[in-house]
Amino acid sequence: MKTQKNEAFARTLLICGAYIGLFLLVRQIIFPLQQMIAPNTATYAALIFLPHGVRVIATWLYREKAILPLLMVHLFAYRLFYWESGNAALNMVAVLSGSLCVFIAMQLFSFSRIDISLSNMTISHWRSLVFLGFISSVFNTAGNMLAMGDAMGSDLHLQVIATFIIGDTIGTLACLLILMLGFRLRRLASSQ
Repeated sequence: MKTQKNEAFARTLLICGAYIGLFLLVRQIIFPLQQMIAPNTATYAALIFLPHGVRVIATWLYREKAILPLLMVHLFAYRLFYWESGNAALNMVAVLSGSLCVFIAMQLFSFSRIDISLSNMTISHWRSLVFLGFISSVFNTAGNMLAMGDAMGSDLHLQVIATFIIGDTIGTLACLLILMLGFRLRRLASSQ
């Protein structure tokens, strides 16, 4: 019992730490750069949203056990930076869509008999994870557009939708590359 609690605590700490760290990186570096390149959409979505990669990897590895940590950290980050006063229901739609989008996409894969699990050695996992990141981004985008559709002009809707999907997908790919580089550096360091 104690081991399960320790594992749950470690999992929560890992997911929350990675999410917040990458969220701050996006907030401090990517958003300011994006405001110079594409100021219209920078207010609503990032062209490279690294925390989506955390959602994808965490949900792929831990399945439903990742939902609560993702919900907690997403609520924390959203409350800190984006919470619209007076409209808690729409804010929660955005939080829930971000927290559950990958799990919903994985259920869709499962229903379609697409096996992207670790045990399936017949597939290229990184490609499957990028595809999972893309599909889950569609669900995330739908929830976020529902939550903030009235806050922006209708002329921006298509641009923001594209930015969400591109940003989440590139964020997933970037997270996978960072993880791969980290594993290679670790393997290199341990072999010396």
